[in-house]
Amino acid sequence: MGPGPTVVLQPGEWFFGQAPGVIRTLLGSCVAVTVWHPILRCGGMCHYLLPNRPRVDQGLLVPNGRYGVDALQFLHCEMIERAPVREYHVSCFGGAMMFSGNHTVGQSNMALAMKWMSLHLLSPKQTEMGGLKGRKIQLDLDSGTLEVTNLDPVPYQGEKL
Repeated sequence: MGPGPTVVLQPGEWFFGQAPGVIRTLLGSCVAVTVWHPILRCGGMCHYLLPNRPRVDQGLLVPNGRYGVDALQFLHCEMIERAPVREYHVSCFGGAMMFSGNHTVGQSNMALAMKWMSLHLLSPKQTEMGGLKGRKIQLDLDSGTLEVTNLDPVPYQGEKL
């Protein structure tokens, strides 16, 4: 990994940039989609919390990176501005079941990422989704190298049955 800025994404954020540089994030039930162009050495990542806007926000016209439909659109716009989408290496991470008995958020987030890739005829280079563990993701914009660290699950602290 060469010198360059490190961008740390918080939930609901996205970034697209040119090498050198690194993009990092930490995931649980959220999903991160990474994109990288091997010739242009540019790429990006989005970190979304929910696949779609709640009904209350449906009429809101301002895009919001918390929602996968908007975050993926942000990435897509940056991608097509530079090169055809099919030239990018795309990967997906996250969607873990972080809370006992509640796996619908992670599953819905994963389903949206897969639907988006299918819509754009993209095959993921790497996917690590689902499970019970959070993940730390790092994309090196110079080499396209992805580092994924699985984190120990947090024990459920709810009521004892």
